[in-house]
Amino acid sequence: MTDKEYRKIVADVRRSVSRKYGFRQSSYINFKVDSGYFFCLSFLTDEARLTVKPLYADDLWWDIWDASENKKEPMSLRGTGVYSLSGQVLATYDIKGTTDKSKLENQFEQVFNDATAAITMFIADNPDADLFYPDESKMDHDPDRLLYLMALIHNDKKDDALAIIREARKNKHRCMFQSGIFSDSYTSISRWCKREQTIIQIRNVFVSIFNNIVKIRAYALMALGRNNNKDTMPGSYDVRLLDGGIVTALFFSIIFLWHNFTLAWIILAVYFIFVWFTDFGKWSERYYIRFGKLPDKTRLRWKIGMWILVVALYIFSFAIIFFER
Repeated sequence: MTDKEYRKIVADVRRSVSRKYGFRQSSYINFKVDSGYFFCLSFLTDEARLTVKPLYADDLWWDIWDASENKKEPMSLRGTGVYSLSGQVLATYDIKGTTDKSKLENQFEQVFNDATAAITMFIADNPDADLFYPDESKMDHDPDRLLYLMALIHNDKKDDALAIIREARKNKHRCMFQSGIFSDSYTSISRWCKREQTIIQIRNVFVSIFNNIVKIRAYALMALGRNNNKDTMPGSYDVRLLDGGIVTALFFSIIFLWHNFTLAWIILAVYFIFVWFTDFGKWSERYYIRFGKLPDKTRLRWKIGMWILVVALYIFSFAIIFFER
């Protein structure tokens, strides 16, 4: 029996048993939602780990992290997603490898039965998910204390959350989630907590505009490629094609229509600085990945629209040169 065949047998048995206990399955996890909590059983090499977190926690975190579209994804993303929050560990169960199907079934029966009992007991002790605060000594790897911070913010204790962040900054803490070269998860949380202040509101407008420009450019680059939903980076040819069209149209427009060489070079310098900043700061990477998750029809519309735009840019540039001559 090959390793692939064995994994399939294990997954099939686990799925069959989990359904009897109200769990759903995705990849290496089984999960269920109950009483406002997300319960997740993660099956690792030799153990299964049962964790819990309030259902609102990931939604709030994704709003703060500017990834609100994740809320539209399947529920399983809360257990498998890169930017999903870790939960509090309720229990761990040993898993022994075996090719005997009946032994596998018995083993998973025991795990899901014990997990169900642990969930029932937890809900009895913590009936209100909105008032739940995680026991941080039992967290499943949460060095930034994000789940606890979400609980504070959810309960309108933003000052307490900001105090924790200030203390972490003093201790030179480096956050697990980074965004560009100057921002991280604590930066996003601080902005969120202060968003009602006028200066922060103004800044958020500019940040929103910048993010939308980056998003449109990233989607445009991905659309000009093969339009494969598995691609996570645009091709260098597509980058040159789009940037070349924009640069040529801008340069020739300003020179031939406005006869201003200085302004032409300034605008081109600003454009290239913007492109360098988005690429160097890795602002675009999240949008490259998100493009592949868009529906096929949406990606097709982007592809058609971008090719029309690129062709129009080059025709416009050649038309300017032709008529000016």
